[in-house]
Amino acid sequence: MIGNEVLRWALTALLLAASLYASVRAGRKSPPAARVGLALHAAMLVAMMAMLLPGLRWPALPQIVFFGLAAWWFALRAVSRRRVPAGGLPVPVTRPPGSVSGPEHCRRAGGAGRGVLLYNSLTMTAMAFMLAAMDLHVAGGTLAIPEAAGLPGQTPHHGGPVVGLSLSGSLPGAEQGWGSQPALALALAFGVAGAVWGLLLFRRLRTPGRPRSGDAFLEFAGSTSMAAMFAALAV
Repeated sequence: MIGNEVLRWALTALLLAASLYASVRAGRKSPPAARVGLALHAAMLVAMMAMLLPGLRWPALPQIVFFGLAAWWFALRAVSRRRVPAGGLPVPVTRPPGSVSGPEHCRRAGGAGRGVLLYNSLTMTAMAFMLAAMDLHVAGGTLAIPEAAGLPGQTPHHGGPVVGLSLSGSLPGAEQGWGSQPALALALAFGVAGAVWGLLLFRRLRTPGRPRSGDAFLEFAGSTSMAAMFAALAV
């Protein structure tokens, strides 16, 4: 997907570190919803890493369905009256004196906010869109295969075809431009999100005890990688 070797391997290392962190966190004893969320993050990061590695490609349709369902899962958690637990016991919602009594709802101490859950839902949706756009590029003949394109000095890795788009030269095709504008918009959006998560990560690392800095790192790795990959898809 990305022709620049330094950038491609830097993103691969970042995604690998983030996926390992999410996998370890998902394997620890914690509430089920938190473990499911971390497992979905780990799956997304691994799928993104697979898109960057040359010669490695998985079927697109099962991944699109999987991440579409993951987007619905985060969206349903966001609109539910119980937030995703990040650990701790349920904390009863306090009512002001004199208020009308009604059914008691609980929230989880330290639970993820609805804004973060909605952002995660949009991220999973963007991942499904990226997979669909990449699959259409491949089906439309816009996959960068140097031998077929007559590009000298660019031989496939390990004797196999090069999978992905190059930042410097994709083959022209009828379907190539259908997702360029949405991909560019998503690249800009995730670039802004990456800057916000990076600032939040920096502030949490400077705070004594580093509260939830791992969660900020996980979101930072995903958003910056999404921005770079959508930018490559847009050109």
